[in-house]
Amino acid sequence: MNIGKTNKLIIISSPSGAGKTTLCKLLIKKMKNIKLSVSFTSRSKRLNEIEGKDYHFVSRKKFEILKKQNFFIETAKNFNNLYGSPFSIINKADKNKQHLLFDIDWKGARKIRKFYDKSRIIDFFILPPSKLELKRRLIKRGRDNANEINLRLSYAFDEMKHYKEYKYVLINENVYKTVSQIKKIIEYNQLLEHQNKILNLKLKKIINFE
Repeated sequence: MNIGKTNKLIIISSPSGAGKTTLCKLLIKKMKNIKLSVSFTSRSKRLNEIEGKDYHFVSRKKFEILKKQNFFIETAKNFNNLYGSPFSIINKADKNKQHLLFDIDWKGARKIRKFYDKSRIIDFFILPPSKLELKRRLIKRGRDNANEINLRLSYAFDEMKHYKEYKYVLINENVYKTVSQIKKIIEYNQLLEHQNKILNLKLKKIINFE
């Protein structure tokens, strides 16, 4: 089902370890007309990551040059690494009539809301079931040492304070159930917009106004 003639910007944000990247990957598999906005980053590529699929990996100098050229809709600095979403990806999605999915933090979400009308945006904030579970997930990933995990937890607790800025807030107890909820909410927004357009057309005929 298409969202009328307007493709949506779908934002999924969460603190580190709450599962937003996994949710984004599952959502793309479940919904055909959604494309992931692949961010640029100055951080090093991890062993399991693929250039152009997970991120566009560039040097810090190159990132700064692109930023000065207004290449990015939004940029963020996390753990001394730079991240940014390019304007070009939105232009391409518009041309192909695809919905665009952003895996970004609350700061990036704020910037996208400044550029685009809220009617184009469907935004989700994902919370972990508990702080203890969040810590368990970070440890389980095996990427960070104890000090880095504690630092990530500190950032995560600050990030969670921004959940009220989002229209939809979900607690991610099970990724498959959560992604199913996200899909249903997107489809609900699609249906609502489609019905409103039909209603407006019929009202013009009934009431005869322009």
